[in-house]
Amino acid sequence: MAIVIKNYQWRQTDTKIIIYVPIKGRPRNVDLFVMDNYVKISFPPFILELFLWENVLEEESKCTLTDTEAVFSLQKAGKAINWPSLEIENISKSEKCCIRNRILDKAQNLLENRAKQKNERRQYLQKEAVKIQINLDTNMQNKIEALRTCHRQAAMQDFEEWRSRAEIPILQDISGKVQKNRKMYRPPLKWFEDDLNIIQSQENNKHEKKDESVIIEELKEELDVGKKSEDSESDNEIASCKSSSNSLIIEMDEDSSQKFKTEEEKQIPGKDLVNRILKGQYPKINRIFDEPKKAIPLPRKSGSISVTFSERAFPTPARESAFAKEQEWLSKQAEARRKTGFVVENLRPEELDPQWLKDKGDDFFKAGNYLAAISAYTHGIKISDKMTALYVNRSAAHYALGNYYKCIDDCSKVTKIIINVAYFLNTF
Repeated sequence: MAIVIKNYQWRQTDTKIIIYVPIKGRPRNVDLFVMDNYVKISFPPFILELFLWENVLEEESKCTLTDTEAVFSLQKAGKAINWPSLEIENISKSEKCCIRNRILDKAQNLLENRAKQKNERRQYLQKEAVKIQINLDTNMQNKIEALRTCHRQAAMQDFEEWRSRAEIPILQDISGKVQKNRKMYRPPLKWFEDDLNIIQSQENNKHEKKDESVIIEELKEELDVGKKSEDSESDNEIASCKSSSNSLIIEMDEDSSQKFKTEEEKQIPGKDLVNRILKGQYPKINRIFDEPKKAIPLPRKSGSISVTFSERAFPTPARESAFAKEQEWLSKQAEARRKTGFVVENLRPEELDPQWLKDKGDDFFKAGNYLAAISAYTHGIKISDKMTALYVNRSAAHYALGNYYKCIDDCSKVTKIIINVAYFLNTF
C-alpha cells in the first residue's frame, strides 16, 4: 500500500513555485512527472500527487535531487500572479481522476509526436547523407574519367607523333648512285612449231631485231662446243636448221604479253591483299582506344512454367464457410496420429523399414513398454503384412497386456501365412 507524503513545504516568487519534498531511505529510483497543473513524485512505498492552482511550464522547470529531499523549481505560466494556495481547494476524487487521465493522455500524445518528429528527422538526415554520398561518388567518377581521357589523349598524341616520324624515310638526304642493269629485261616468248616441226618464235619487236645477231652469235658458240662431242650427222642437222631459219627467238606481241602478265599475277598468292594495303583500301581495324560497340543481346529463349496445386484431404471442393470445420477435423486427426507415436510424414527413412521396426519393438518389449512395442509391430505390419515375426511378437505383447482375443487373432494370421507359404512351396 502506498504512503502519501504530507510533510512537504513550498514557497513562491513572481515567476516560480518552489516545492521541497523530503526523501526517506535514499531510494535508487525516483519517478518524477510534471505537466500543466499536475506534479507527481514516487519512490516505493511513498508517493506525492499535487494538483496545482495554475499551470506551469514543464520545459522551463527543473528538479534537484539530493539524498534527503527533492526540490522542484516550477516556472509559472502566468507571471506576476500570486497563488493563494499550492493546490486546488475542495477537489473531489473523480475530478482528480479526470485531471490525471487528461494529463497522461496529453503526455502520451506529446511523446508520440516527439518520437514521430525524431524519426522523420532521422530519415531526412539519412536521405541527405545518401544524396551527399552519391554526389561525392559522382564527382569522384567524373574526376577519374577526366583523368583517363587526359591520359588517353596524351597516349594517342604520342602514338600519332611516333607514326608521323616513322613514315619519314631514314636516308632522305642521301643521294644514291644510279646503276644500269647488266641484262635488259626481255618479255616472255610465245613458242610454236613450223611445218618442219622446228620450234620458232614470232618477232614483233623492233628492239629484238637489233639484238638478234648477238643472240645468234651466242647460240653459234654453244653449237660449236656441242660439235666436238656429237657425231657428224648431228652437226649436219644443226647446220641445216640454222640455214633454214634466220632467227630462233621472236618476241611476243603486246596483247599476248599483257595476258601472260595477268596470268602470272593471278598465280602469285596474296598479291591482291598487298595491292589493297598499298592503295589504302584495307578494312578498318579496331584500335585500343576506340569506344567499344554495344552488344545487342539475343532474344530470350522460350520456356515452360510448371504449375502445382495445393493438396486437399477432402474430395469435395473447398468452401470458405466449411474451412474452419475442415481445419478442426484435420487438426484432430493429426493430434490422434501424434498420440499414437507414428506420423508417416514425420518419420525418418529407417523408420519405414519393417526389420528396423521389429528390432525397435523387441527393445520396447524387453523394457516392459508393451504399448510402444505393439505400435511398432503394427506399423511394421502396415508396411509388410507377410512378415510372420511381426505377428508373433505382437501376439506376445498382447498376451502380456491380457488382450487374449487379439493374441488369438495374430496367431491365426501367422498360421494362415505359414500354410499358404507351405502350399506354394509344395506346388512348385
